[in-house]
Amino acid sequence: MRNSARWVAALVLGGVALGVQAQGQFQPLETFKDGTLLPEDAQDRIYVMDFVFSHMTESRVNVFDGKTGKFLGMVPVGMMGHMQLSNDGKKIYTMTTYHERVTRGKRTDVVEVWDAQGLAFEKEIILPNNRVQGLNYRNLFSQSTDGKLIILQNATPAISVAVVDVEKGEHVEEITAVAGCWSVNPLPNRPRSFMTVCGDGSLLTIDLDDNGKVASQHRSERMFSVQDDPVFILPAMVNNKAHYVSFYGTIYTADFNGEQVTFEPTWSLLSEEDRASAWTPGGYNLIAAHEGNQRLYVLMHANGEEGTHKAAADEMWVYDLTQKKRVARIPGLEMISLAVDEPAQRLLGTDGSKVHIFDISGEEPTLIRTIEDAAESALQVEPHMVKTGG
Repeated sequence: MRNSARWVAALVLGGVALGVQAQGQFQPLETFKDGTLLPEDAQDRIYVMDFVFSHMTESRVNVFDGKTGKFLGMVPVGMMGHMQLSNDGKKIYTMTTYHERVTRGKRTDVVEVWDAQGLAFEKEIILPNNRVQGLNYRNLFSQSTDGKLIILQNATPAISVAVVDVEKGEHVEEITAVAGCWSVNPLPNRPRSFMTVCGDGSLLTIDLDDNGKVASQHRSERMFSVQDDPVFILPAMVNNKAHYVSFYGTIYTADFNGEQVTFEPTWSLLSEEDRASAWTPGGYNLIAAHEGNQRLYVLMHANGEEGTHKAAADEMWVYDLTQKKRVARIPGLEMISLAVDEPAQRLLGTDGSKVHIFDISGEEPTLIRTIEDAAESALQVEPHMVKTGG
């Protein structure tokens, strides 16, 4: 037992000496720091908003090189996060919720500002605790065309819209006039205006002043029948016209070029043969348009019925908006959301995991590359595109 005691004592003393020596000799291999400075030539970026359904407190924006498909970095977006790129492309705006104990405790809703080149956190703007906690439809978290205001959907479930002044870093207004309406769609030809779809089938347009307060508002006549032909809330904007697609394939076009909104005659995506096979639109951000080539892109699936309006695509259909005519149909690759990169003439699509990149310079989209494992459960993908207008 004496020998055992001596052995244990020697082991302990040796361990202490080794520990002291290690503290003097060894340093951490790396120091964790905020942000990941991206290469200057990494301007062709793709942002994938990953909702991560299985652990929604850890949603994130994954950033990829659009030319190579290489993973560049990630921005954490908290619980049920949303994202958008600033109009000048220099910032990533996120909207999220934090709880003190991750899944419980005091709630804090915020808009966060991140540097897009360095993926580094810059500041947060505190919101009232009523921002929408929903899936990533891109028109629930938007900004004014002049870039001065962030406009976002609230739901408690009472509906309102929050306005944030980016430069002041403040929540400046809660608009309750939108009660009964849903979505926030900025108008490209007006600096601080947005429109929203209302529960009676009409559109409500709201103009904001420099301080983010309501300057004027106008409710249109009924655009569609909520009961007979409901529309998806995300429009495709072309030449200040909002193209909405209904659950049954009708295109409704609202023209915002005048002082008040007007409506063009409706038209259908479907032929009689298409209707016989019950082709219907489906997905989340399921419609997109390229203003330069006047093309409309819609995700479609066969054998549609009540409740399949979020189904993944069997095909993607392409329409010439000037002729209101289908010009191409290609495999849908089970995509559920789309986005157009206007300057690069590319279309981005996601099936929730992969991101598909198409060249749309011709009549028929051509698949360029697929980024595998881009997300766990993404419903939104965005190009690094600088926007102009206002």
